[in-house]
Amino acid sequence: MTQVSIYGAGQLGTAAAEMLRKHGAYEVHGPFGRAERETALSSGAEVVIIATTTRFRDVANDIELAVASGSNVLVSAEECAYPFVVDKPLAARLDALAVAKGVSVAGCGINPGLIFDALVLTLLGGAPSDCTIEVSRTVDISGFGPTVLRRIGVGRTREAFAAAVKKEEILGHAGFPQSMHVVASAIGVVIERIEKELSPLISETPVRVRDLMVAAGESVGVTQSYTAFVNGAPWYVCRWFGHVDIASIPKATGDDITFYRGGRIFQTMQIRPAIGAQVGSQNMLVNSVARILKASAGWRTVSELAPAFPAPAAE
Repeated sequence: MTQVSIYGAGQLGTAAAEMLRKHGAYEVHGPFGRAERETALSSGAEVVIIATTTRFRDVANDIELAVASGSNVLVSAEECAYPFVVDKPLAARLDALAVAKGVSVAGCGINPGLIFDALVLTLLGGAPSDCTIEVSRTVDISGFGPTVLRRIGVGRTREAFAAAVKKEEILGHAGFPQSMHVVASAIGVVIERIEKELSPLISETPVRVRDLMVAAGESVGVTQSYTAFVNGAPWYVCRWFGHVDIASIPKATGDDITFYRGGRIFQTMQIRPAIGAQVGSQNMLVNSVARILKASAGWRTVSELAPAFPAPAAE
């Protein structure tokens, strides 16, 4: 049986542990909380899953310990989908360590990991090279816990939201530059710059989301966009709309991938309803255990991994 150690005892790590145990082909250790960090990361398990936070800088030491202990590593942190964007020297050092240890590291989830990069690259297989890209995702974020909702930007007045964005306390949904660079790197495109916008969705009435009470005049979600420029023109636009009470507004969840050529739609794909934010991320982590074991050594992106799909259950 494949040994899997899980670091991160929150919603994602706990769900992944339960799913892997039910599968029957894995010997699961954890999920471990922060007090058991050494146990989780230095066990030498064939695969270590790190499901703790968002930023690369906050998980880099954890990844290093797991890799140094001889484990392949899957990371849910959005910035780890392409960490070379945020800290190239550190990412290169961890990549070299993984190569030396003969193991693989990858960031994976729904986005980044599937909708804004892997699916885009798959669909580009049937498109000409001069297409521009637009991907939009509308999701129900009510299933996240208070900590994640606060980080996304829920529960702030417009003024407090703007101040928190400047301090990088609010990120909205992270990982869009990483997805853009995964696609660009795979097809040989050089991104010149990325422009971003992040705005709160303000509620006129109080809204309760599990253990979080959002007052009237505070944010119940966010809308954001990232635009990557190539040769001075927009090449890839990512849009994300997250709301804690989708049923209360005239909007349905969904994922849309559209390619344009010559200013006209070349092809489009729609997914209705949207791939679930929580269950989708859980499944991507679980379904990526087999593919990280098959990957070549080093830091890999989803463009270099086999597609994720459920592994056969143990007999």
